[in-house]
Amino acid sequence: MFFIAVFARLANLMFVRNNRATHVFLDLCCKKCSYKTIISVLITGIIIFILKIRDSPEMYIIKWNMTENISCHYSTEDDALPLVDETFNPPEKSIFFHETSCRGGLSSRQACGVESAAKAHPDWQVNVFFSGPVSDFILKRSFLAKLLKYKNVKLMRIHLQEYAKGTPLESLVAASPYKKSAWRIEHTSDVLRYLTLYKYGGVYMDSDFVVVKPFDDLEKNWSGRESITAVVSGVMSFSRDSLGRQMAAATVENFKKNYNPNYWGYNGPGVITRVVKEMCFKTKKKKWIHGCNGFKVYDPEVFYPVYYKQNRLYFEAGRNLTTSEKTYAHHMWNHLTMKYSIPKTSPYAQLAKQYCPTVYEMYGDSFGV
Repeated sequence: MFFIAVFARLANLMFVRNNRATHVFLDLCCKKCSYKTIISVLITGIIIFILKIRDSPEMYIIKWNMTENISCHYSTEDDALPLVDETFNPPEKSIFFHETSCRGGLSSRQACGVESAAKAHPDWQVNVFFSGPVSDFILKRSFLAKLLKYKNVKLMRIHLQEYAKGTPLESLVAASPYKKSAWRIEHTSDVLRYLTLYKYGGVYMDSDFVVVKPFDDLEKNWSGRESITAVVSGVMSFSRDSLGRQMAAATVENFKKNYNPNYWGYNGPGVITRVVKEMCFKTKKKKWIHGCNGFKVYDPEVFYPVYYKQNRLYFEAGRNLTTSEKTYAHHMWNHLTMKYSIPKTSPYAQLAKQYCPTVYEMYGDSFGV
C-alpha cells in the first residue's frame, strides 16, 4: 500500500493539469484489482514520469517537505540594506540576481556568480536583491563588503508584497495558494525574476552561474535552452524596447494564469517556454527552438555548455573541460551539485579562480562548502 500511495502522489503531480487521468490512475489503484493489474499501472506511471522528466532538470524533483521557512520575507528588523522603492531607477544595462533563501547573506558560490558578472561587465550595473534582511554585521564583516568594492555592484532589499504592488502579480503574491507553495523559496525566486524584468528590463541571472564573457554583443531580447524541449529561465534578457516589454508583460500574465504550487519548474522555465512557443506558433513559426520575431533562444553551449546529467564534470579533480568559444557563462546546476566538494584542480575551481578571484581567494579550501 505504501508504494501505491507514493505513485498515487506521483500521478497527481504528473497529471496535475489532467484530472481525468489522475482519477483513472487512483481508481485503478484503489479498486480490488489483481497484483498484476496494480503492478502494470505502477510501471506505466513510472514510464510516463521518466518520459516527462528526461529532458528537463527543472521538472524532475518532487517536494515532500513543506516546512521551508520564508518568514524573513515579511521581516523588517535588523535590515542594513537600502530598500528598492519607487525611486530606484537602474540603467538599461542592468543584471539582476535574487537571494530568497533567508540565509541573511550569500553563499560562496552565489558570491562567485555576482563577482563574475560584475567583473565581466564593468559598465553595467549588477543588482543583488535580497528578499530577507541582511544585518549590518554581515554587510560589513563578510565578503559582501568585498563585493561592494566593485563600483557597479548594488546590494538592496525588497519586500515582496510591496514589490509586487501595481503589477499583474500583486494579488497572486498576497494569496494563500502562493504562500502554501511546495517550493516556497524557489517559487519566490520565480516570481521575482519575472517581476523584476517586468518592472525594469535588463538581464536576470541565477546566482549559480560563472560568467566568462560580457553580454554586450548578444541580442537585446533572449533566453537560453539546455535541451530540445524547453527554454530555461536561469538567464534571460528583456530589453526596454517594444519586444522586451511585450515579453515581460506576457510572462507575468502567463505566470498569473498558470501558477501551480506543486511543481518545481512549472512557474519558472515553464513560463518562458509557454510564452515563446505560443508567440512562435501564432506567427506560424513552429520551429521555436531558436526563437522568433526577434526573440532569440540561444543553444545550450552559450549558457548551459555542460548538460545537467553530466554536471559532475565541473567537480572532477584534474578534469580538463573544453567548451565552445560561444560560451558566455557556465551553469553549475546548484540544486543537483550543492553537496559536491570542489577540488582545486576541478573545472569549477579553475573557473572561479579566473572569473571570481576575490571570492575564491577569500574562501580558499572552503570555497563551495
